[in-house]
Formats: sequence, C-alpha cells, structure tokens
Amino acid sequence: MQHSTVSHVFFFFAVSFAVVVLFGSGSLMADPSDWAEGTQEHNDGANREHYNQAASLRWAHFMGDWCDAKGTEQGETVYAIAEVSDTDTLTPVRWDVTTLANEWGQGTHPNQGMFLRVVEGSGRIAFASRESTDETLRPKLELTGKNGTAILDAVADTFLTKWTYRSQGQANELRVSAEAENLLVRFDLEQATDIGTITRATLVLLSPQQFGSASIGVFRCNQGESDVPTSPALGIAAKYENDRGIANDLDVIFATGFERADWKSEWTQVGKDGKVDTVNPESRSEGFLPLQGKALRSRIDEGEFTALNTLYKFDERIGSEPEEIYFRYHLRLADDWNQTVQGGKLPGISGTYGRAGWGGRKSDGTDGWSARGLFQKTVPAGNPLAGRTPIGFYCYHADMHGTYGSHWVWSQNYRGYLAKNQWYTIEQQCRLNTPGEKDGILRGWVDGQLAFEKTDVRFRMTDELKIEQIWMNLYHGGKTASPHDQHIFIDNVVIAKKYIGPMVTSP
Repeated sequence: MQHSTVSHVFFFFAVSFAVVVLFGSGSLMADPSDWAEGTQEHNDGANREHYNQAASLRWAHFMGDWCDAKGTEQGETVYAIAEVSDTDTLTPVRWDVTTLANEWGQGTHPNQGMFLRVVEGSGRIAFASRESTDETLRPKLELTGKNGTAILDAVADTFLTKWTYRSQGQANELRVSAEAENLLVRFDLEQATDIGTITRATLVLLSPQQFGSASIGVFRCNQGESDVPTSPALGIAAKYENDRGIANDLDVIFATGFERADWKSEWTQVGKDGKVDTVNPESRSEGFLPLQGKALRSRIDEGEFTALNTLYKFDERIGSEPEEIYFRYHLRLADDWNQTVQGGKLPGISGTYGRAGWGGRKSDGTDGWSARGLFQKTVPAGNPLAGRTPIGFYCYHADMHGTYGSHWVWSQNYRGYLAKNQWYTIEQQCRLNTPGEKDGILRGWVDGQLAFEKTDVRFRMTDELKIEQIWMNLYHGGKTASPHDQHIFIDNVVIAKKYIGPMVTSP
C-alpha cells in the first residue's frame, strides 16, 4: 500500500514503548476466494457477474475467470478435453485431469475448482448436477494414487449463463454451451489424502441430453485474490498507548472514548434517548465485551429504521470545514446482529448541508454529497463467508446514475466482512476532488489493513461544498424496517488530519 501519511510514526518505535496492535478480523472458516454455489432460499451464489453474489464479489471477466494449462488468464490451452456428440442418450463424459489435480496437490495453485467451457462447436450439453435426484448421475472425481483409489463427490457445482443474473447452483442439471454457458465444479482433494500421490485423476460427468455436439475443455478456476497476512499500517495512534492523550495531538481534531458522563456535549447533535446510550465495561448484554472502558451502544428496534444519528459539524466545532479528513472508530456487531432482509447505513463523512446527498435526494455536484458507511445483508449459511456482514461506502456523488447512492463494498483481500462479537478498527479517508475533476479519494481500512481505495470520485462541481460533518449513523434500509432488535457498539472515535491507524497497547 502506498500512503504518504503512515511513515511519519515509525520512528516512535525506537524511542517509545514496545507496541502490539489490537486487531481481530479473525480467521475465515472457508476460503473466501471460493465461488459460491448458492442456497435454495437466496440468490446468493455465482452468476454471470459475481463469483459470490451475497458478498458482492465480482468476476474480473464477464462469465467467469479461468487460467489455462500454461498459466495464462483466460487462455485457450486446455488441461483436458472431451468430445460430446448429439446422441440423445445418457452419455458418460470423461476428462483426464491428472495434471490439474497434481498442481493442486503440490500447492502450485489453490484448488478453486474446475472451469468447463466449449472450445469448439455450437451445441449445448446438459449434465446432471450434484443436486440430481439420481445419485448415480452426480459428478465424480475418480482418483488413483500410490496407496489406493478414491471416488469423490463434488462439494459444489453450478453453471453461469449470460441470460440471467440469477445463480444456478441449486439446479438439478449443469449446462455448457458456446459463449452462453460455462460450468463450474469443485472437489475436496483433502478427502483423498490417504491414497498418496495421485497418479491418475478422471472427471466424470453424465449427460442425459445433448443439443448439438461440442468439444469441452477443462481449465482451472482463477477468481478472487489471495488473503495474504500483512502487518497493519500504523499512524498517529502508534504514539499513544491505548489512545491516551491522542486528543492533544496537533493533527487530531477530535477524540472520545465515551467515558464522560456528559459525552453528548462533545457532539453537535445526538440521537434519541433509548436508542443511543453508553454501556459499562462490566455489562455483558448482547454479547458485549469492552474494548476499553465504556462504549457507545446503539439499538435498531424491531419495526424501526433509525438508531444512531449523531453529528460532529466542523464549522460549529473548529470554525472551518476541511477538504480532507480521516475518521476512525472501533465497531462491534452484537450477538443479536443478523441482517436478513436488507442492508443499511453506518457512520461516515458527508457534506449534505440539508439539501442533497441522502434519502433519495440525488447529488448534482452543487448541492451536497455524502460517503456514509454501509452494511449489506449478512451472508447466509453455506457460503464461504457465511455469517459475516459486508461493509463499505454508501456514496452520493456528482456522477451517480440513480436516485440513491452508489454501493462500494470494502472487498480488498476480503477485509470488509465482519463477524459478530468482535471489535474491529474501522477507518475512512475522504479527500474532496478538485471541483469538476474526477480526482476525489475514498479509502477504507479494517484493523489497519487497506480494504478499499477509489481515487476517481467526483463529489462536487464547486468549491462551496466541503466536508461538513462526521455522520455517526446507524440506519436499517432502504425502506424495510428491522425484523428484530439488534445492536452495535462503538468506541474510541478519532477524527484527524492524517492517517490514525489502529490503537496500540504495551505488551
């Protein structure tokens, strides 16, 4: 990550206390780069545009990403090929995928599944899927190794079709056709480790119907990115153990840990009583565990929309409005958090001036803008990111197309997918654009790791629009109320002129 404001803090390591970073994004139970088969109840799996619709994770290429046997992205050299003729009979089709299976077994590439596509011909071929009611027709991977043999069932399969955005992972058949449909199937080779080094691997699919003839090639799926652990980027907070004294830093505009009895006086506006309060460190309600002392608690009531709606207006507090700001807070989703029907809004940055940039009041670049945080529906069970809530920016800007703001999920290295009952360090940077130019910046960090970056945002057409306020917001919707009570906790808020980074503590 390139960032001009991070390096200035590193000299403190030589003269100050040893530090460790308090961050806890947690390990993911499944590989987040896996394409999602999808579930029966939701349109949440792989489709023509996404490899994981529920998590808003997009293919790099329309209709899917693959690598060929030479390692070329979207290449044409097959790992294996099979000819399928139009016989109108139940036909077993076999591919020798030994090379690909050994590449996975040796760790040359992650096992992201097989990608089947027509390389010659114009027919459409149907195969039975793992959802077929006839178990004998389901996809198989036949393995021979030095210590024996194994036959594996597919752990996921689907097909992509350019005719619809809906996921097909629960269909009882798979399809492949030239330019219109591609087939994905994945097997878990860990189920066959006892057979030793693989000497032969054969993919077997059963075709009950053929609509023409085709040559079908096997490639390897190549979606997503590797979630490589890196050290968090430290900033202003690295100078202040547990954030003590950070409010006095020359680059800090505001800081609070909600410890004061009159904490509401620190803000320009505070939401309604009953929906916003502070919770003591001894409390264990809603799964709360303290980050440090007290924390702010906000509740979305069943049947309600608005919860937290607290403002820090720069002109009223410091006498001017900036054009660049960093905003960091710690966020914990409570144990009753579960977004099943709709997403909503989280804290962020804005310049609405009561005119435009929220609530369907479309921005034209002269009247207002906003870049609140957002949350999407919690990813359902059966998904590689199951149980996690995607977060991002919800932005009203001068180039928006519809009535409502643009959704930009923090998907870089899968960092913007939050689990319940865990503290996260959330930081946002907003730098307004040169009026009329597409050079505005939004960045987002989770636990000091860059999770989102967009450097071509046009917020405004006039320099009369500035950064008016920090908008501490929690809102359910859209237009659908919360189906049950649910809570979030917020602590250790800092607003600054430079990158703040995660809170640190002495070991």
